[in-house]
Amino acid sequence: MFTIRPYRAEDVKDCSRCFYEDFFTCPIDGNDRGFLRDYVQILIEKCSFTYVAETSDHQVVGFICGIYDKKFHPKKSNFDQCKKHYGAWCRMFLKFYLRQYRLSEAFQKQLDDFLLQLREREEKYFDSCDLELAALSSRKDYRKGLGTVLVSKFMDRAEADRASTVRLLTNTLATWKFYEKRGFIKKAEKPFPDGFGQKTLIYEYRLEQKGSIGR
Repeated sequence: MFTIRPYRAEDVKDCSRCFYEDFFTCPIDGNDRGFLRDYVQILIEKCSFTYVAETSDHQVVGFICGIYDKKFHPKKSNFDQCKKHYGAWCRMFLKFYLRQYRLSEAFQKQLDDFLLQLREREEKYFDSCDLELAALSSRKDYRKGLGTVLVSKFMDRAEADRASTVRLLTNTLATWKFYEKRGFIKKAEKPFPDGFGQKTLIYEYRLEQKGSIGR
């Protein structure tokens, strides 16, 4: 059983561990963990809202983030209070550019691949939606059912805010079938620029469909 609640600043370390277990396979050291913590903090702070999944012993084992389109104005009155991420982003970028993180060789290689995939995101795919599902991550040992619970909470929030469309970016290296099973429809795809056959995928969920989440 999990408790789903809004993100708090002290959750960032646990969230960065979830993020690592979702996207990286190599061993990491303290410098790598420091980078991941900073990256996940900025990711969460630039989002409009974030929910975490907490176990009965108060471990955060998953999180989900959403970003409203600039033209969309949510109907909820109790907006989440997120710190501005711009200053933290600039400090992180400078530290990364100057190689002050001193990342391990194995992590640096996987990070380069991850960042290359992120560059495939094009704004045009998200111009016509109200809400982007920006991140969904969880610890490996807790994944059975957790993603569904987090997505269901995300959709409840979207519905409460009167959003009509949700979109997300994923790829054929990730769990894209998870989204199809929960009612998301593929809207666009394009091949990776490396020519090895993988694809970037854009999925959409229309809130009129609500009810298929969790099937």
